[in-house]
Amino acid sequence: MQCISCGTALQPGMSNCPRCGAPIPSSAPPPSSPGGNTDSTIPADFGPFRETASAAPASPLGGIPPQNIYTTGTAQDTIPANRSISPYDPYAGQPYIANPPSYVPPAPPAPQPLPKQRRGLSKGMLILLVILVLLVIVGSSIVYYFSIPYPAQIRAQATATAQARTNAVATATAHVIQHENATATAQAQATLTAQQNIYDKATSGIPVVTDSLANNSQLNWNQYDSANNGGCNFTGGMYHVKELDTGYFQPCFAQSSNFSNFTLQVQMTIFSGEYGGLIFRADSQNSKFYLLQIGTASSYELFTYFNNSGNNSKTLLTSYSSAIKGLNQPNLLTLIARGNQLTLFVNKHYVDTVSNGTYKTGQIGFIAYDNTIPSDVAYNNLQIWRL
Repeated sequence: MQCISCGTALQPGMSNCPRCGAPIPSSAPPPSSPGGNTDSTIPADFGPFRETASAAPASPLGGIPPQNIYTTGTAQDTIPANRSISPYDPYAGQPYIANPPSYVPPAPPAPQPLPKQRRGLSKGMLILLVILVLLVIVGSSIVYYFSIPYPAQIRAQATATAQARTNAVATATAHVIQHENATATAQAQATLTAQQNIYDKATSGIPVVTDSLANNSQLNWNQYDSANNGGCNFTGGMYHVKELDTGYFQPCFAQSSNFSNFTLQVQMTIFSGEYGGLIFRADSQNSKFYLLQIGTASSYELFTYFNNSGNNSKTLLTSYSSAIKGLNQPNLLTLIARGNQLTLFVNKHYVDTVSNGTYKTGQIGFIAYDNTIPSDVAYNNLQIWRL
């Protein structure tokens, strides 16, 4: 037998479907036996327990069949026995069940995992936190209370604080400036000492050439006069180099000289014109040499010449020095040539240095030059040391 609603298999005697709960219609009662009154057992399931109902005596009234009365053991629960039991009658009685059916409940749904719960703070920890908060609030209140100055104290403390900060900044600035000045002074002093040592070492010992340049007694200097271009001559105890054609310089070479590493020192006086200077490591036949040019405006330049036109000359140094004196004032020029290192001193003061190895050895000489007027430059007291 199956449930007419969901098709679930039913056990005999079930009144409701165990799956969907639909009422199960009862089967038709069997025909009465012809032997008269026969006890029939009709289920009565209306109370907390069950009893078997007995047939009542026949009714004395003809034509009206007797009614069987079923009871559940209480006076209130009585219904007519001959009432039809229909599966669709909501008031139909329940059939008698000798033994309760075995009920198979549907499988319970899978248990859902419980959400993880964060452990709360313990009661002791909460009490400790409350105590700490109270201590912080009370402590802050006490500090604030005792730190509040009166208005006059506020102004005095602000003034003192500002003055203290100003003094501290001024002191720190003074210390920094003093330190920087001391450092700069020490560095400058160290540099001057090193430069002076270079000069002292380069001019120590016995020179290989000492010439007053009052005459042409040494090194075979150029000596000639030109009415148009000037020339090279010994006059008044000095060696004069003159250039009459403006825009050109006049070179005068010591034809018998040849120096590589050396120190050359000579006194130069510009009587007219703008520039005088030195030639060194020269090849006079091919116009190849270094040219050091000193001006009356305290300027100096160092060039490399490759021919007599000067078109391809190269500037190695150009600047000014307060050590250089002007027109009609003697300047002591000192050139130190050691390998590629070329260093210039004027009046025993360091001026500049440069490294260049274009020329290694050659002759020495002097020049006179001006762009606008004729020039006359005199030289005397020449000294040369080999290095």
